[in-house]
Amino acid sequence: MKENYRGGHHLLYPHTCNLSCDSNHLSLETMAGVFSNALELIKELSTTHALQYLESIWTGVDDQLQKLQLSLLFIQPFVEDAEERQLTDQAIRCWLLLLKDAVYDAEDILDEANTHELLIQRKAELSGRPRSKVREFFSLDFNPLLFKLQLGKKLRNINERINDLIEEMGKFKLRVLENNSRPLKNRPQTYSYLHESRVIIGRDEDKEKLLQMLISDCFDEKVAVVSVIGMGGLGKTTLAQLVYGDERVKKQFELCIWVCVSDDFDVAKLAGKIIHTASGKICDHTNMEVLQQDLRQILRKKRYLLVLDDVWNEDFKKWGDLKNMLLDGGEGSRILVTTRNEKCSRVMGAGKHYILKGLSEKSSWALFAQKAFATGVPKQPKLVEIGEKIVKKCQGLPLAIEVLGSIMHCKNEENEWQAVLENETWKLQHTENKIIPELWLSYVDLPTHLKKCFAFCATFPKDHKIEEEKLIQFWMAHGFIPSQKGKDMEDEGREIFTELTRRSLLQYRYYLRASTIGRVCKMHDLIHDLAHFVMENECFTSMKSNAPIKIPIRPRHLNLYADINYNQGDCSIIHSVLHCRRDYSLLSKLKLVRVLDLSHAYIDELPASIEHLHHLRYLDISDTDIRKLPESICMLVNLQMLNLNGCERLSELPKSIRYMKSLRHLLFDYCPQFKTFPAGLSQLCDLKTLTGYIVGDDAENNIGQLKSLNLSGELALYDLQKVKNADDARKAKLDNKQNIHTLKLSWGDDDDDKCCSIKNAEEVLEALKSHNKLKNLRVSYYPGRQFPIWMRDRRQFQYLHQIQLLKCRECEQLPPLEILPSLECLSMSEMDGIKYIVNNSGGNSRQAFPALKQLYLESMRNLEGWCVEVGRGADQSLFPCLIFMNITRCPKLTAMPPQILPCLENLSISEMDSIKHIVNHRRGNAVQSFPALKNLFLSGMRNLEGSCVEEDREANQSLFPSLIRMDITGCPKLTTMPLGMLPCLEHLSISDVDGIKHIINNSRGNALQSYPALKELILFGMKNLEGWCVEGREANLSLFPCLIRMDIRRCPKLTTVPCIPTLQELYMERSFCETQISLVSKERRFFKHLESLRSLTIKSCPEELVLSLEDEEETRAMKASLESLDIGNCNQLSLTLVLQNLPSLRDLWVGSLEKLVSWPYEMQGMKSLNNLTISSCKNFTGVSSQSDCAPPFLKCLRVSGCDALRELPVCPKSLQSLSIDSCPGIESLWPELGHITSLSFLWLSKCPKLVSLSDGMLGLTSLQYLYIEDCPGLKSFPKGLQQLLPTLKELTIKGCPELERLCKPGGDYYNLLFTITYKQIGVQKKQSTQVPHKSSTGATQALKCIATNPFLLSSVFVCAIAYFIYFILNKLNSQNEQEVLYIPPT
Repeated sequence: MKENYRGGHHLLYPHTCNLSCDSNHLSLETMAGVFSNALELIKELSTTHALQYLESIWTGVDDQLQKLQLSLLFIQPFVEDAEERQLTDQAIRCWLLLLKDAVYDAEDILDEANTHELLIQRKAELSGRPRSKVREFFSLDFNPLLFKLQLGKKLRNINERINDLIEEMGKFKLRVLENNSRPLKNRPQTYSYLHESRVIIGRDEDKEKLLQMLISDCFDEKVAVVSVIGMGGLGKTTLAQLVYGDERVKKQFELCIWVCVSDDFDVAKLAGKIIHTASGKICDHTNMEVLQQDLRQILRKKRYLLVLDDVWNEDFKKWGDLKNMLLDGGEGSRILVTTRNEKCSRVMGAGKHYILKGLSEKSSWALFAQKAFATGVPKQPKLVEIGEKIVKKCQGLPLAIEVLGSIMHCKNEENEWQAVLENETWKLQHTENKIIPELWLSYVDLPTHLKKCFAFCATFPKDHKIEEEKLIQFWMAHGFIPSQKGKDMEDEGREIFTELTRRSLLQYRYYLRASTIGRVCKMHDLIHDLAHFVMENECFTSMKSNAPIKIPIRPRHLNLYADINYNQGDCSIIHSVLHCRRDYSLLSKLKLVRVLDLSHAYIDELPASIEHLHHLRYLDISDTDIRKLPESICMLVNLQMLNLNGCERLSELPKSIRYMKSLRHLLFDYCPQFKTFPAGLSQLCDLKTLTGYIVGDDAENNIGQLKSLNLSGELALYDLQKVKNADDARKAKLDNKQNIHTLKLSWGDDDDDKCCSIKNAEEVLEALKSHNKLKNLRVSYYPGRQFPIWMRDRRQFQYLHQIQLLKCRECEQLPPLEILPSLECLSMSEMDGIKYIVNNSGGNSRQAFPALKQLYLESMRNLEGWCVEVGRGADQSLFPCLIFMNITRCPKLTAMPPQILPCLENLSISEMDSIKHIVNHRRGNAVQSFPALKNLFLSGMRNLEGSCVEEDREANQSLFPSLIRMDITGCPKLTTMPLGMLPCLEHLSISDVDGIKHIINNSRGNALQSYPALKELILFGMKNLEGWCVEGREANLSLFPCLIRMDIRRCPKLTTVPCIPTLQELYMERSFCETQISLVSKERRFFKHLESLRSLTIKSCPEELVLSLEDEEETRAMKASLESLDIGNCNQLSLTLVLQNLPSLRDLWVGSLEKLVSWPYEMQGMKSLNNLTISSCKNFTGVSSQSDCAPPFLKCLRVSGCDALRELPVCPKSLQSLSIDSCPGIESLWPELGHITSLSFLWLSKCPKLVSLSDGMLGLTSLQYLYIEDCPGLKSFPKGLQQLLPTLKELTIKGCPELERLCKPGGDYYNLLFTITYKQIGVQKKQSTQVPHKSSTGATQALKCIATNPFLLSSVFVCAIAYFIYFILNKLNSQNEQEVLYIPPT
């Protein structure tokens, strides 16, 4: 049977559509995306069978369907022109949005008809007999008369709406666009000239690499093609101009030609342009014979460079025709192509392509500053800070940076810059003339079905990691993927995903988990803005932001990413709900939802009423506490994907799951409480993905159930100890399942006492041979002593990328994994019988693990070495491509691999007591061991003594020339840091290494060169660290010339902080305890030279050090730049002197200061202070002799653990957040609280004497979040606050018995809380989803409809009598009916 438009299995029948289409109309493949789903549904509902079903009561269904189809076909050719003009004509854009909304509604109506037929079929399947017509007629959910009358009325209304839009369309004078009127035709022509005065920032490296390709690289062809690929606005044309004008290009090529292609790839026109540019001859004819003669004559035997800028062509023939005329050039000729589309590059046969990336952060800022700030004028620090955030928003896109920089050049006020930062780029003035048209072309050029798929990506938040497989399933659920005969929609979806990445609309990102979750991509922020512009009013994505939330009136897609509630808009038309983790009341309103994501939600059950979400195609309840699914889930007749991964409490699946014939993907893994699958899984003939299957003992759920399933993707088989013998294992026919790329085989677990015999396990594993294109294999808890023959066959694993061997404790020897040509990731854990990684003693392999990139070894208790023959292994090339190595708890392994690891970038070694040195070479090549290492992590190495076995020989050489990050923890015997310079090291963290006394050990006069690039230094628990340099010369040296952040904790013997002019953040805690500041010269004091310091934290340090903060001479340099100050456990410190002259301070934390009694008067002058926290100051009363001493622009105030606190200062109107916690002495808030009109957050906790709130709280018009916990003295809310309760977003009241009583049902405040989105009164258990059963609503509507219509009332009466007579005559006997598994309620 034919698949329906959503990809389901059942309703549609192989009859042809009886609605003919005019041959002049465009085919479905070229129609605008908004129409294709509706037209496909019309075709389905126009089949003979469907018409017979609908026509019986709904007179004129054929006519209504035909009217709808003809209307859509008529309007479709004009939509393309409307899409183009919507950028400049708001009226057309509004018309388009109304049209799209109407077509969506039509699609929903047609889908209702489709689904209703499926429901009738499902009920018949469940009952095992034809459905009783009497019961069906009186069913409130499936009554055919009521349903069809409602459906007919809806379809007529839709036709009227679309007809009205057709009439309105006339005033816009839309036209049908031909190929020669495509928008690319109007693209501005580019040219080769770039004035020498124009400075191009950040493209020097790109220019050199491209020149290398054009001039120096060798190609097989005489005339070779090189392409530059990147998204719009990246600067491809500018880069081509830079290369074109370079002197080296002029010397290399005899002839340089620049042609802007952009519009249609017309071979004759392009040939004419090339001739015109090369010779000056104008060719205004299209005679190809003359053109080819002239062009070949011009190029003959000349080494030329031809730049074809802005190419969009995907036609092989057109390019072939043009290239044929370009082959007469001299040896070494080059054609440079710039394009957005990788496919164009492949069509043009590019020998090499250069993927252009965005500008670096440094270059991006330089370009922005060049445009935004006047030359020679000092930059305001605040504007610089906002500007940096604006640049980050552009994500390296030069076009956006230039445009926004130019906009900011005319803005001088901080609020103007802030407005630009918070606004969407597409809504900024002046950007619509440059950024929008440039990116809009990428959308316009997309084929129809790609437009829908691309626009849907706006549903995800910006910078979100989008998983390919999940995105494809979303597309399928919404019917965006056109079904093609003989081709799976999943495969078609992967092609669409690939095409979007090739067009630079999605950006592929590599992650370590890519082998398990598949490809992952992101969208550039401006491309996301483009998608959101297309999807305006259709999607709502909640984000954690202070900006007001704008919710569309009729959204189709919701993404509740910020875990907020959604209680606005029309929920009945919503098609997608993602990340619904709190507002479960929303579910009862979702009549047409296709995608529902409840992952990580606080639910432990799904109600039986889930069956009413009949249109649902995608259901994700992964990582929830659900224990079982209701039997009624089988009524989700369209469900394609069910995700149960990580449901740790799930114990069973419903028996009715075997009826869910539309199910294509069942994700089932990490469900430890689950024991066995229900019978009949083999009946799910469309099932493509089954990520986990637990083998049962019975015939109905044994491994043979997999025999008939054509599975793909990932398959995990658990409890293989229940497989009786090899013959049973072969019944699974794993070798025939060619589309499975990941196979996981598991024999029980550590707690399973019923493990099979060794012999049985070995025979079963031998019988579970997979096909030879497997990419990932995991074997765990295998009790056999040896692996099967097929795992030792290189041909079997020639495509294998990843293998995991876990807890196969009896295995004595590994398969010859070192010979696998494609193996990239090897992970082994608790393989107790393994002694060597490489067992090949024949010596016939000179290169072991030729493609391995990641290696994980954990708890290999008997692993002794890398190769069984040490002498041979030393000469063998081991791990030539290894990038990541992690070794943990291998007690008998004494050394790292003896060979050079040329590509290793990440090395992590932990709890390896047997290793004394990282580098063991004694042959003079120690410095070559890790030439590419970037990250080094050493942890729990109790016997590690040094980096190299011969430290003195390597003192002047760099063991780790590329190292960027080094973390060393718990290595008590390590006495020195790596000798020699670490030229690239940016992050150094040393923790609990008692043997180190100095950070820099060089004694040969080159201490200054040890850490030239270090930006972050963390020292923790270094109880014997005495100084920075072994020679004690750090007073006059800049040991860390680039250091930005330094964190020193529990280093009691340190004496000073070195001179670090670049330091911006300093954290000191429980350090310098043995320092006598009075003995330290003034030139070596702690803070004197920290002129760039922005953040300072001092906690539990000696008094003499802390009191130096009161020294004006000592702190003058740092106070000018200091923005954050955190002081704790400094009893003798007085804030009076410390808080003077801090013009830039924004954040102040004060804790455990005994001298702090009242609000410091100096705070009045701190105009930049936004956040103030006072904690654990036991003498702090809050009483001040000075009035209005609070900072004038304070936004956040937190007071906690202040036992003596009696009152708060009069806070400014700017205050937005107020928290008072664990202050037992406070009895009331100040009466003037109501004047703080900006206050949105109020937290009161553990204040037992607090008996009243301010009467003036009515003025808190911005209050949205109110939390009151453990304040039992509060008996009521003041009247002003009572009036504000309905406007709150969140309310939490706990540990306040009287307030809880007033807020619960029957209490005085209960009715005031109905509108609050999230509320918690008292201690509550985890919420469970409650989806109200809709039958009551359906009954009300049905009775109302019938009671108000005399015709319907009489019809029902007549039909009831007729069916009653039918019932009597046929003597229905319910006792003889076949017992069924589940019958849906009626």
